[in-house]
Amino acid sequence: MEVIRSAGLNIFLETSLVRKDSIWDSVTAPGYWFGTLLEGNIAVHQSQLGERTWTSGGTAVFSAHEEIHTRHTSLHDGSVSAVFMQVETPLAEPILGAEASSLLSRSRLHREGLFPDLARTIAWQMLGCRMSGAARRLFITGKAMEIVAHVINSTIEEKKAGAEKHGAWSPRELECFHEARSILLAELADPPSVTELARRVGTNAKKLGAGFNALFGQPVYAFVKTSRLDAARQMLEAGETSVTNVARYVGYQPQHFATEFRRRFGISPTQATGKRS
Repeated sequence: MEVIRSAGLNIFLETSLVRKDSIWDSVTAPGYWFGTLLEGNIAVHQSQLGERTWTSGGTAVFSAHEEIHTRHTSLHDGSVSAVFMQVETPLAEPILGAEASSLLSRSRLHREGLFPDLARTIAWQMLGCRMSGAARRLFITGKAMEIVAHVINSTIEEKKAGAEKHGAWSPRELECFHEARSILLAELADPPSVTELARRVGTNAKKLGAGFNALFGQPVYAFVKTSRLDAARQMLEAGETSVTNVARYVGYQPQHFATEFRRRFGISPTQATGKRS
């Protein structure tokens, strides 16, 4: 793991190959945390926070008031890529400002929806940086602050929209929304329509659309699009050489795939081929 430290902002960049059932431990220091698992499938057990499973694209925004001990277990062979940032507690207000520090202090647990899709794209740019020395440090630090800015903006927008909307859903409705997300990820190449998806999880299309957007920060179709492109990038970077096969596997017509891929990641599918192999 590469660690870049800059006046109260600590940035952790991880890219490695792991075997299924590999186990490693870590300690999360107090502070404000922002992060995303870009590749990998990991089960974690954390003091204070309990157990959860991290899959590719998973995100976290939270504040830790004491050390959090974590045990990680890899669920599959393959790559693990992640970007995490910590703002140290004593310097949070000077770095973030009083308003942002106050907003983020309420994000005690891991939360989805506050880490925008654009922030994940920036995280990929950080991992792909080929600079070295002082130039690399400046680039990575600048991108980290850019991510923090997007997260804070999402937090402010959520507050404006009314955080009570998240509490308006019943436990059964929240279960439906999470089930819908799992179905979409399992059927990316040929996802059901919103109407069909709603029927399968036991709700109606209007409620599913509103709840999905409120909980995950994206409409259903936008979620499918970004998830398809994320899956495609993982395949290409794992060594798949046929861009056409990848496009069809994730449900794209090859003639449209390259345009959408470049729009999301800033590089062509060919440039991504075998990048992490």
